Amino acid sequence: MTTASGSRAGGANAAGPRHVAPETGRTRLWLALLGIAGAVLAYLAKWPCRFGGAWVEGGQYTYACYSDVFPLYYRDGLGSGAVPYLDVPTEYPVLTGGLMYAAARAVSWLPEGLDRAFAYFDFTAVVLGCCLVAAVMGTGYLAGRGGADAEDGDFRPRAALLAGGFVALAPAAVLAGLINWDLLAVALVVGALVCYSRGRMWAAGALIGLATAAKFFPFLVFGPLFVLMLREVWRKEGGLQAADFLRTLAGAAAAWAAVNLPVYLAAPHNWATFFRFSQERGTDWGSLYYALGGYGLFDSGDLDLVNATGTGALVVCCAGIGLLGLLARRRPPLEQLVFLVVAAFLLTNKVWSPQFVLWLLPLAALAWPRTVRPAVAAAVFALWQAAEVCYFFGIWQHLLYVSQQGDPAVAGPPAGLPFEGYALVLLGRWAGVVAMCVLTVVDCLRKGDPRG
Repeated sequence: MTTASGSRAGGANAAGPRHVAPETGRTRLWLALLGIAGAVLAYLAKWPCRFGGAWVEGGQYTYACYSDVFPLYYRDGLGSGAVPYLDVPTEYPVLTGGLMYAAARAVSWLPEGLDRAFAYFDFTAVVLGCCLVAAVMGTGYLAGRGGADAEDGDFRPRAALLAGGFVALAPAAVLAGLINWDLLAVALVVGALVCYSRGRMWAAGALIGLATAAKFFPFLVFGPLFVLMLREVWRKEGGLQAADFLRTLAGAAAAWAAVNLPVYLAAPHNWATFFRFSQERGTDWGSLYYALGGYGLFDSGDLDLVNATGTGALVVCCAGIGLLGLLARRRPPLEQLVFLVVAAFLLTNKVWSPQFVLWLLPLAALAWPRTVRPAVAAAVFALWQAAEVCYFFGIWQHLLYVSQQGDPAVAGPPAGLPFEGYALVLLGRWAGVVAMCVLTVVDCLRKGDPRG
């Protein structure tokens, strides 16, 4: 993880690309190998389902190898040639739907049946593995140069390998990598930060727009960018200029529209399924509201209350992060503000699926505190990952319990984790992310030496 950064005059936010000291070929190779290793381990984590029959025989919760990729192949008619949005409504943004369809077409030459469905999962795993490699290499590049806002300087292979290795091999990355298609958006966000670090604002914006067309969360990046632009207008520190912010925003809007507009024009109702589903979806697994509702402390069944509470809490958190970005004595690195905003989105959201941890991994690696003792930071990171691992296994055991509860075919008490145990691991993960946010805020508030 990066241990150095620094504010700069002009730098990546100045017009035009800048020269960056190149990382060594050996470091690039090691980063690629780390990404490949992470992708292979994520695939092997699904072994009991992919090769042991758990997807077919119903043991996916017992063996904690669940993935949306396999069942949605059947649910959305991909095996029979259905086109997302045109033929069937799809609950994901269009770039993810496009990947789902492309993977189905890539294996359509195989005989219809279970083998083709498994091949669909395998092909998707390869694509997402490539996304992981790209995210690892991008994170390593940014960490090696000291962050997205760092001045020109010597590239540090050790920092690059630590950050890249964390993204590739963190327990949460291995366990959650192939639950859904989130790695596509993660790779695009990291690519956007790389382009930003090189002063390529149009390209950075375009990648953010494409990432938002895969998952919604990447659009949150514009909050920190806007704050840093306001800070530059106020303090004249040589940071993000208004023109560069507008270029980035325009690039995102153009890229997002380029992939969304054709689908909207062809099937407006089905295109809007994602937005309707997000608004109408009730309190779901992983959210704080689910735990509070189970304890009778919050009316988690009142959808309007849940939506209003989540939106209000997020606005308050974002306002606080904005003030932090404006008032901190030294300009906070972009990646730290982005980490805080994305974390706030998860902490206040009504849905917090286990794979959403992938959104945070590169941002956390890049937000490694500059002024806090490394041992303290490492302890907080370790506790966070431990909480994520406990939650990962806890959610599947809880779903096993729920699925067996009231099932007449199950003799005796249901297996798995009842609500009380699940709520404990849920609150533990929530506390782990809060601890990471506190660590980041403390680092932002301390003047210190950002390269210490």
